[in-house]
Amino acid sequence: KKAKRKQLKAEAAAAAEAASSGKKDKKEKKDKKRKTKEPASSDEEGRSSTSSESDRAPAAKKAKKDKKDKKAKAEPAEEPANDDGELTASGEEEEPADPNALANFRISEKLKDKLKSKGINALFPIQATTFALVLDGNDLVGRARTGQGKTLAFVLPILESLVNGPHKATRRTDYGRPPSVLVLLPTRELANQVHADFEFYGGTFGLSTCCAYGGSPYRPQENALRQGVDIVVGTPGRVKDLIEKQKLNLRCLKFRVLDEADEMLNMGFKDDVELILGKVEDVTKVQTLLFSATLPEWVKKLSMSFLKADRKTVDLVGNEKMKASASVKHLALPCNKAARSQIIPDIIKCYSHGGRTIIFTETKESASELSSLIPGSRALHGDIAQAQREVVIAGFRSGKFLVLVATNVAARGLDINDVQLIIQCEPPRDVEAYIHRSGRTGRAGNTGIAVMLFEPRYKFGVTRIERESGVKFEHISAPQPTDVAQSAGNEAAEAIASVSDR
Repeated sequence: KKAKRKQLKAEAAAAAEAASSGKKDKKEKKDKKRKTKEPASSDEEGRSSTSSESDRAPAAKKAKKDKKDKKAKAEPAEEPANDDGELTASGEEEEPADPNALANFRISEKLKDKLKSKGINALFPIQATTFALVLDGNDLVGRARTGQGKTLAFVLPILESLVNGPHKATRRTDYGRPPSVLVLLPTRELANQVHADFEFYGGTFGLSTCCAYGGSPYRPQENALRQGVDIVVGTPGRVKDLIEKQKLNLRCLKFRVLDEADEMLNMGFKDDVELILGKVEDVTKVQTLLFSATLPEWVKKLSMSFLKADRKTVDLVGNEKMKASASVKHLALPCNKAARSQIIPDIIKCYSHGGRTIIFTETKESASELSSLIPGSRALHGDIAQAQREVVIAGFRSGKFLVLVATNVAARGLDINDVQLIIQCEPPRDVEAYIHRSGRTGRAGNTGIAVMLFEPRYKFGVTRIERESGVKFEHISAPQPTDVAQSAGNEAAEAIASVSDR
């Protein structure tokens, strides 16, 4: 029994030792396994990092190659080196060039700088299409929708022709020289505007300009002509008077321009215009330019009688029925005459968006009366003295007041920035009047709104204008108090946003 117990003890001790040894071996094996795993993991990380870097390198090379190939396609050929051995290519992708950009025309650097100072970097279609034709000496009939920049279509090429073009050699600067350019316009306001353009751009080359129109003293105009000027801008009535008084001599004329020729017919200047054009003795030495928004029969006859047989015609309107500006939204609103003074202020609040508004009436009395009923507005019509009219236009242009109530006198040619809204108190008698009035907004690529009021019983006047002009009116009702309040809230929010942006 003793021996057996001893044997059992020995076996138990051996088993315990074996178990302990097994645990130890197992732990050692585990530690060994962990140690072997760590370097492997580290190696894997290294390999992974190396692999990732090596993968990225070809990818980067490929991307770089693709970019280089793409760049090579974008730039077909690098510019050759100049005399100093310097490459002139920039190596950068450029946006497609504007075909009407100033750089594409024969415009001198001084004139380009003047244009750019006004924010003009490209010519409008009528200007771009006619520039080379005028500069190359062609007689021209130019037609475009109102508000498309017809004035600069003759101002720019005439200036270049006098200073850097065909007439450079014969340019005179002596005292008492007769004018080289005569521009006829239908209204005093338009004459002043075109005169300002010639002074601004022509002043760059030392060219002098005289503005001649009725309602102003003769003496300053006669004194200017006596001293000698290069350009005369005026209305037919006053220009005719100066010719008959032998104060204006057209013997050295190189250019004669008729702007808004159709309106000259409407205003009764037909005989005066024909008399003035007929004073030029040798028409072969004079270049004649005729610009208009429309071409009635008299204007066509005028071009056949006084322009050369090989004259050029640029018509950007064609046979399209729609002659009004496409950038203007046309609205029609039924309104009795007695309610105009109450409804118009609400229309202004809802549709002017804080910009300028021109209200057109059919009579001088209506313009004065309505102006007295609308706070902050001014009237403009033929019974107002010329000096006062100029003050009114200057105030409206500068923003001293934002609402102008006018007769047809302000409908033609006035180019005032930020005229957002046109209101016509009733349908005009002829469709051309509607086109020119509504054309005071939406000018030079901007958008605008034209609202026409009409007596409900005379709704046929709206239908007539739609039929004859192609304009499609959107019929609206008078603004409600909620509309006015919402519009005021939107303007306030925009004002706050603009302040925050600053």
